[in-house]
Amino acid sequence: MSVKRIQQLYSEEIKLLDRKEILKVIRWKLKKYVGLKSSEMDGLMIMPSENLTQELSEKYILKELNGTNCFDFNYKPNNGDNLIFEIGWLFNKWGKRINKKLEYQYSSFIFRNEKWIADSYNAFYEETEVIKEGVIKNVTEQRV
Repeated sequence: MSVKRIQQLYSEEIKLLDRKEILKVIRWKLKKYVGLKSSEMDGLMIMPSENLTQELSEKYILKELNGTNCFDFNYKPNNGDNLIFEIGWLFNKWGKRINKKLEYQYSSFIFRNEKWIADSYNAFYEETEVIKEGVIKNVTEQRV
């Protein structure tokens, strides 16, 4: 998704920012589990965060995912599907994208046994494929 499109989607939120506030735009990726893969690579994984932002806690996301169909497109979860949320962009009051280095944080959820749970795949040994991606629009305030 382009920065210009993000600016359009969040134009009202950006206008409401104070001079020193920063808007965090959260992007999501929906992936399907493909299977195990052999990998000669090994390394340290960054583990998912329980709280991506103050408003987007693991508990809140699970309540929304398991409570109602919160997707705005035709989608029925399949066993093994993986939904990842991460901070994608930062914007200031003037709608300018901020290239501020942040510690990479994400939240990850896997659909298992007819419900979403907080879990993640090991990218070194488990393969997933992106089904769809986008940004979260209707969450309470996403300000820093």
